[in-house]
Amino acid sequence: MDIHTERLKLLDLVDKAQKGKIALPQFQRNFVWPRDDIADLLLSILKGYFIGSFLLLRSDADDTPFAVRPIAGVDIPSSHLRPEWLILDGQQRLTSLHYVLEAPDVPLKFTKNPYRFFLNLRELLNGDEDSVIFSLRADQCEEYLNREDQFKKWVLPFTEVPHWTAWKDAYEDWLFDTDRDEHQRYREERRAKWSAALQKLCDFPVPVLEIPRVKENDQDGIAEVCAIFEKMNSTGVRLSVFDLLTARLYRHGINLHALWEKVIGEHPQLEEFSGGETDMYGVFVLRVLALLRRQELRSKALINLSPAAFEADWDRAANAIEKAMERIIAVNPDGFGVFDPRWQPYPTLVPALAALLERADSDHLGHQAYLDIKCWYWGSVFLERYAGSVESTTYRDAMDLLKRQDDASHVPEAFLTIRQAILENPGFSLRNVARINSVYRGVMNLVAINGARDFQNNDGISFHDLEDHHIFPQAYLRDECGLKGDAVNTILNKTLITEAANRRISRKSPRQYLKEIIPAEHREQILRSHLIGPEAQAAMEQNDYESFLKAREKDILQFLRGHLQPAE
Repeated sequence: MDIHTERLKLLDLVDKAQKGKIALPQFQRNFVWPRDDIADLLLSILKGYFIGSFLLLRSDADDTPFAVRPIAGVDIPSSHLRPEWLILDGQQRLTSLHYVLEAPDVPLKFTKNPYRFFLNLRELLNGDEDSVIFSLRADQCEEYLNREDQFKKWVLPFTEVPHWTAWKDAYEDWLFDTDRDEHQRYREERRAKWSAALQKLCDFPVPVLEIPRVKENDQDGIAEVCAIFEKMNSTGVRLSVFDLLTARLYRHGINLHALWEKVIGEHPQLEEFSGGETDMYGVFVLRVLALLRRQELRSKALINLSPAAFEADWDRAANAIEKAMERIIAVNPDGFGVFDPRWQPYPTLVPALAALLERADSDHLGHQAYLDIKCWYWGSVFLERYAGSVESTTYRDAMDLLKRQDDASHVPEAFLTIRQAILENPGFSLRNVARINSVYRGVMNLVAINGARDFQNNDGISFHDLEDHHIFPQAYLRDECGLKGDAVNTILNKTLITEAANRRISRKSPRQYLKEIIPAEHREQILRSHLIGPEAQAAMEQNDYESFLKAREKDILQFLRGHLQPAE
């Protein structure tokens, strides 16, 4: 696909957007810039800085590939739009300029009020960048609404920028009539500087990249447009498949964003883990929907999901994810111990897990199916199978395990990998895991489902109040053993401990704090709950760090391997 590049005046782009010749695809996010971002953009333009390129899709006014709407603040009904271009990248910048130039009655982000923007011509002369642009609430800027007040205070509303020449001529006439001497000083000291600055703003050029038009039924062309957009978006907010599909379904009377709002209102775990945002978990619902239909998960496939029975399949997929999340956060032997979203090893595991559990639940497949799912989940975590791009892994795993649910003799590829890499591999080790990654989080999840108890009180603990702390204290290992870095921070030397218990442990040796803090009559039970068995406990009592690491690794791996046994 050839992309045409040219440089256009920024204000010409704004004018086209105001006339509806440039419109937004319906999937684009709303206008979200706050005042400070708008002011920074204006200052960058005045300084002549590069503000990024604009990505436009050439559009057939009578056959747009997506549903469309005008940019925020442009009062043109969507049904009346006949755009020649759709803006894929640059919406926030373009809408910001329309906002300051036309002053629509639209509140800005973080406020309930519309604002008006002004150029302080006095500070423009003084070179005070912090004060050259300012904004006021629309109902609090009366002193700058008429031209005589503007002339007296040397303040130019940005709404006058498109009419700069007329404003300047009126100012010169007014000044000539009121003060001839000041008029002369203006001609000598201000006119050229003001005009140069405003001309720079009015003529400010930007690179425009134009993608050739595609037809509404050109699925390959649309997928390519989406891929180009995802790679070239310069705002830092990656447009997801969810947003792209929103536009495709809108034509069929399906409001995907409304469906999402309903979902997070009815599913508390989805709301908590997603934060209400669609970028990850909204796409996860789509992936589950596709898996339930036995369809591929690549972006091109999701963008073209059939609208037939979509809402029913959507609800089924969302319910499946909620049930999966309930199992993920459970801190019992059948759960996965993710007691807090930040301790989730791989969010990307969720779609396959949801689809597998949905089938097992709906078809009442019995305990064997859940053993298989548990084996696949923990193996995927500890082998880091879901790092990076996961669409193909998710689809392959889901189809492979669904096949096993139909045929118990089928052995999924993941099971073979788990057997070779962990179950039958004496060299598999956790010793070098010292940075927080999926394996690190996975160990903490195992500690959680093992029922870790408070070091001090042998009592149940709220896992939300726990942090990962050292078993052999960091200061002790540094001062007494000369160890630091990964040798100290290995996951084998970490467990979930309350902050209060950690403060009491502090710089003490394990031998000392075992006697002072952990009740002797419950010591073995408490330590076992943290996957610290008798051999590792004996090493702690001798302050033998190396022996402790070897013994604790054995304890953790034994517990892990117990969860990696698929159904026979």
